[in-house]
Amino acid sequence: MTSHEMLTTYESLSELTGSMLNAACEGEWDDLAALEQRCRGHVGNLMQAAPVPLNENEQRTKVAIIRAILQNDAKIRALTEPRLHELQQRLHMTRSGQRGVDAYGAQRA
Repeated sequence: MTSHEMLTTYESLSELTGSMLNAACEGEWDDLAALEQRCRGHVGNLMQAAPVPLNENEQRTKVAIIRAILQNDAKIRALTEPRLHELQQRLHMTRSGQRGVDAYGAQRA
């Protein structure tokens, strides 16, 4: 991977996290999950690539892009964590209800 390819991949990641943030703002959870899968592909490519030497300007660009990605990630987490907590509560209530049904059914048998 060349330095240009690497920076282009980071830019693509930044754009994807921006799209993920928009999806989270709109409550489009399926879109968010699909975009997350695309991000994983880019991250996998970066992790498999050999280290690429960068000049000072490229390094500054990379750092700025990574900061933008991390900012988007923090905003996405702030939007998704309450939803995840809500889903966990619903699952807990469903499981508790199922245990009651199971216990009641066991007593009747």
